[in-house]
Amino acid sequence: MTTGAPLRICLVIEAGGGGAGRHVLDLAGAFQARGHHVHLIYSAVRAEARHLAEIAALPITAEPLEMHRSLGLHDFASARALGVAVRRAGPFDIVHGHSSKAGALVRLADVGGAKRVYTPHAFRGLDGGASLPARLLFNGAEIALGATRTDALIAVSSEELAFARKLHIADGRCHLIRNGVIDIPDVTRAQARAALGLPDDAPVIGFVGRLSYQKAPERFIEAMRRAMAQVPTLRAVLLGDGECAEAVERDLAATGMADRFIWKRSAKAQDYLPAFDAVMMTSRYEGLSYVLLESLAAHVPIVTTDVAGAQDVIGDTGCGVIVPNDETVVDRLVETATLIGTDADARAAMAAAAARRSNEVNGMRMIDETEQLYRHLVGAR
Repeated sequence: MTTGAPLRICLVIEAGGGGAGRHVLDLAGAFQARGHHVHLIYSAVRAEARHLAEIAALPITAEPLEMHRSLGLHDFASARALGVAVRRAGPFDIVHGHSSKAGALVRLADVGGAKRVYTPHAFRGLDGGASLPARLLFNGAEIALGATRTDALIAVSSEELAFARKLHIADGRCHLIRNGVIDIPDVTRAQARAALGLPDDAPVIGFVGRLSYQKAPERFIEAMRRAMAQVPTLRAVLLGDGECAEAVERDLAATGMADRFIWKRSAKAQDYLPAFDAVMMTSRYEGLSYVLLESLAAHVPIVTTDVAGAQDVIGDTGCGVIVPNDETVVDRLVETATLIGTDADARAAMAAAAARRSNEVNGMRMIDETEQLYRHLVGAR
């Protein structure tokens, strides 16, 4: 924890939940507790009800502002409205935009004399499956916005930092501050399993995240369908909702195993994570997913595609398995899920490693490093 005069901080986010939402809420609560003035500007357009309730419960000032995920002329109106809101609530020392849309609007808006900080939470260009025109569009926008009105860019994983440096995004102004979970689950394994209606002795693998193209829930469903066909006791749990929910419903119905899948569309992950023997993260691309960190905090091992942040968190620590993010991905996920479902000793060893790794990566480090960057930007005071 650093010391010094209180800062006036404005956090801006368009995303209505997920890891970016968790990150912003953690920053807001921790900075307010340290005596800083925190103002949150958020969009309710696609916000989850739980996310809005958590904002309302924070002891900070917060206001909604219409922001849309899609690109369009509405973005110019949002940028103007953001500038008005910032100047009305300010002046601020720092205006910090989170994820690509809020990050772009913060750079386009008139925020007075505040320093502009941007955290991408996964560059869109990290998606190897994106089309060339899409990558050119998103990467070009990041390069253009990073060249002006960006006082600092925060990468949340070493891969994200390397990507920014490769494309010369915000050259010389990129900083690595890895994500970290502050709150540790206070729910026991038995309590979480009882809440989900799971047998005490069944091996369970879960998916946690927004049901979206990025998170690729269809990979989880197919991998678990095939693994459960080989391991009769294995069970699968999905925690999340999103734009792919209808497709998930169809995919689950097509498995013929509806009785072995549990799906909670509106759930606080921390309440159920301790029930799992592993979390399977099937994403196409990431920055550094909070699912990895929340899993470790619950002492739950991780099976993940090889996305940004996976090596940072797992590496050779034994707390999880990283599979190639290519055409073999489902086959490799099936192999790992089958191992977890049949080898109790492997499950126990990975769980112990997850507990050790959580002590190394979670806690207040992220808050401390972000505050230090803010103070560097505004000058020691």
